[in-house]
Parts: sequence; C-alpha cells; structure tokens
Amino acid sequence: MSGSQSREVRIINHSFSLGEYDDSWTKIERYLFLEVYNVIKDFYLSKDQSLIESFSDESIMVRLPIKLLDRSLLKSKNRASQLFDVAERLMTKRIKNVSVDEYGQQGFDFISIFPRIKYDPKEDKDHLHIRIPSEIYEEMVPIEQFCQLDLVLLEEINSGNTIRLYEVFKSHAFKGDFKISFQDLRKELGFYNQNKYKEWKRFNSQVLKPAVEEINSHKEYDIEVDYSKTRGQDLVSFTIIVHHKQQSSPVNVLMLEEGINKETRKLNMIQEKYLSTLIGYCKKVVAISNIPELREWIVSDLISQQSKIKEGERLDFKKAMNEISKQIRNGKYTEPFAHKHLYTAAVFSDQDNAKIKALYNENKLQEIRDAYSDEDLSANRFGYIIDELRDEGINKSA
Repeated sequence: MSGSQSREVRIINHSFSLGEYDDSWTKIERYLFLEVYNVIKDFYLSKDQSLIESFSDESIMVRLPIKLLDRSLLKSKNRASQLFDVAERLMTKRIKNVSVDEYGQQGFDFISIFPRIKYDPKEDKDHLHIRIPSEIYEEMVPIEQFCQLDLVLLEEINSGNTIRLYEVFKSHAFKGDFKISFQDLRKELGFYNQNKYKEWKRFNSQVLKPAVEEINSHKEYDIEVDYSKTRGQDLVSFTIIVHHKQQSSPVNVLMLEEGINKETRKLNMIQEKYLSTLIGYCKKVVAISNIPELREWIVSDLISQQSKIKEGERLDFKKAMNEISKQIRNGKYTEPFAHKHLYTAAVFSDQDNAKIKALYNENKLQEIRDAYSDEDLSANRFGYIIDELRDEGINKSA
C-alpha cells in the first residue's frame, strides 16, 4: 500500500454492528454495505439526496451508482455475474433477535437487512436499487458518535473478522484505552448467537491475535492496537494509538422531528423527501389536481400541530404524516383543519399592508409569494393579489 495513495474514508455509527446481525460478511459484501451506508449518511447530514429514490416510515430506497463501485473488488471481466452473486448473498443477511422468557418459551424476530435489491439494465443500467427497512436505517442514524474507516486499508484486509475488529477499534480510537468483556466482544463479531469461539484461548489465537497483527502491519496509515487480558477475568483491555490523524468536522444530523420555522415554512432535506414520497404514494391511489397547493396545506398542518405540543416536546413527524396520508387517500383532505385555522388566525397589520403594497407596486410577486400566505394576503385586503399569483403560476420558492 503506497504512502502516496489518496486516502478515502467512510463514516459509520459507533454503535451499529453488522457482526451482531449476521456473520460471514465477505469483503465485497461489507464494501457494498458501506457504500449504501454512505448514501444514507450523506442524506441525514443534509449533504446529498440525489441517490435517495424514496423515504418513508417503512423504508429507504437507495440508488447505488455501479460505476463508483471498487474495481479492485468487482473485476470488469465478469462484473455483471459478480453483482448478481453479491446481491443474492446480501438478500440473505438479516437481524436475528432470539430471546427466552422466564418460562423457557423461545421468542424470535428476524428482519431482512436488504429486502429488495434490483438491477434492470433496461430501466436503469447505471444503478443498483436497494431497499433498507426502517428497523435498519433507524439503527444506522443518528450518527452523532461516529468513526472513520480508511477504504484503502479495508482493501488490503482479507479477513472478515479483521475488518469487523478494525471497525470496533476505530469506534473506540478517540478514547485511547477501553475495556470490553470477552462475551461482548464475541457479540460484536457475531459469534455469541452462533455459539462459536466460546473459549478465550481459541478466540485469541484464531481471531483476535491475527487481526491485530494485520491491522498493525498498516499502522502508519491509521491505527496501532495493543491488548491484554488478566487470567481468570472476563475483561479485555485495549490501547489504540492513532498514527494517522483524519480530518474531522462537526456532524449535524438531520431529524424528522426537527421544528419547522413558521415564518420560512422550510422543511429540512429528509422531511422534504419524506413529504414528496408520501405525495407520490398517494398519487397512485387518488387523483391529486394541485400538488404544490397540497404540499402547502400539509406544511400548514404540520406547523399547526407543532404549535399545540408542550414546550420541550417534539412533533411526532411520522405519526402526523401517516394520519395526513390516510386522509388524502380517503378523500377527506380537501381542506385541512389546519389550513382553515391559519386562515382565521391571520390578522390585518398596518406594517404588512404597507410592505405588501410596496412589493406589489415594484412587481415583486415572487417575494410576496415567499413572504406571505394566502391567509395573510386576504387578512390584509389583497385578495386580488392571490388571484394574480395563481394566474401567473407563482408558487413559494423551494
């Protein structure tokens, strides 16, 4: 691995452990998962939504560009067959939660991590389309606590166990020293539920020691690991030395429950994508004649509901949107209560009246549309401007 190579990193949640969900992740499977994770991460950090096909309370649909996939892992000679094979294997990955109650009755919960992976070159030859259910993407985010994985180093590692341990070590690198029980470490690697490597001696010689040696062989590019375990104790002590400092910046994670400013009425990126997905879904069920107007009604409704919750609490965005969706699909959302409520709440203002008049005289209709609702214009005796805005097709700026 050349020191002159450019370094590329991927951010991943500290607490999100693939190993706890399923074992035997191959190198290409983990790589593809990291690329999917990166798309979702950029979406939640308000960096990019271009690869998010849809977003709802049930799932996220991601478009993964094939041309960006690592060519050292997917050889060009049989790239199509390799994509087919890895997609088929990823479909088998799942969360497996097994429990036993006080009476010995076993319970279980199986959740597919990738319930749908689609590639149809006739429709879209440039992307894989991958669906991730809410149970998974909600575990991925928020990512206030995150680690950065060096992709070049990951390419050099061949063992799946070593890759997972590298993720664990990077998650704790900011501490320098950390301790973890042997059993919890087995869980992190997916061995606990499989009943594998139950004895420390075998785990250490076949998993941990080889992984640490391989990671340390590349220490000049990232981290160095040292560890010890006192005989008769369950705790394993680790020391992580960072040899290559990676640039980091504050992580500001978007939330669906983020408050909506009643003046600007602007939704954040994930709220906007959720809203557009909801309207797209409703369009398949009922006819919608005016999408921009419907969108404004929904935003008004959310702001109204938000104003009624207790101080310090947040609006349950998903619940509110699901109720609105039901009303739309049942044909009962032709004039939402919130829309009427905002209309009656608007009052005449000498200041607003003068400002609207000045903007109108300067023919600044877009600025009027952005700054004032129809209710505000009506309350300030500018009903004729509402008609003019509609005739001109002027809507609030995105």
